[in-house]
Amino acid sequence: MNFFDKFPKKHIIIAHRGYRSKMPENTIFAFKKALNHADMFECDVQFTKDKIPIIMHDVSLIRTTNAQEVFPNKKSYNVENFTFEEIKKLDNISWFIKQNPYHLSQKELEEIKKLHKNSIPTLKETLEFIKKYNFPANLEIKHSFFSKIKTSKIICKMISDLKIENLIIVSSFNHEYLKIIKKLCPKLQTAALFEKKRKNLTGYLKSLKVSAYHTWDKIVDIETSKHLLKHNIYTNVYTVNDKKRKEFLFSHQIKGIFTDFADI
Repeated sequence: MNFFDKFPKKHIIIAHRGYRSKMPENTIFAFKKALNHADMFECDVQFTKDKIPIIMHDVSLIRTTNAQEVFPNKKSYNVENFTFEEIKKLDNISWFIKQNPYHLSQKELEEIKKLHKNSIPTLKETLEFIKKYNFPANLEIKHSFFSKIKTSKIICKMISDLKIENLIIVSSFNHEYLKIIKKLCPKLQTAALFEKKRKNLTGYLKSLKVSAYHTWDKIVDIETSKHLLKHNIYTNVYTVNDKKRKEFLFSHQIKGIFTDFADI
């Protein structure tokens, strides 16, 4: 069974980095906020210097943490140059309050101010959340500074140990990860991420043995998506924050959208 066949709804909402328009992205708070608003959530996996997988989108810590203030003498602020102990010292909440990127009310901001500021989750914590709430998720493997096999083994083992293969789909722009994941953990389903069009897409996706094609909204092609569906490959589109656009895509057999607004 395809991962996306298990959803009772014809179309699904995927909370992009959690419900990130209501809570700081890629935090347990954002994932929990999405529980009653989305069908699943998406998050990003990277590794610390000492090989601990954490949830963080950007390669650099600068945008969403106070890393420069806490460690002013670092030569690089990339995740891979920080140990897990250093990561735990970083505030990943205050930036959201200061910038208020989604124009939340003062009351909403006051609630966020009460949150624990040092809240960068580990992959383990996130997987435990997924299991506790039986809440499906898309894990996107981002940049890793050590071998793809070691990276994949760590991720696969954590998922297998918790026996939640049925709740996880693994995606990446680097499709080598998807090949390795399928060999290491055949129960896990995968999705290929794209930001550019590709020739012979159907044949390529079938060779990867993926369950889904995750494509940028600017390059989505309706006819291609319909063709992929005949081969049991679903199309999900990122990042869709417009209601009319969502309705158009859903009316043309797109399975799901990644969105910052889970109530779209």
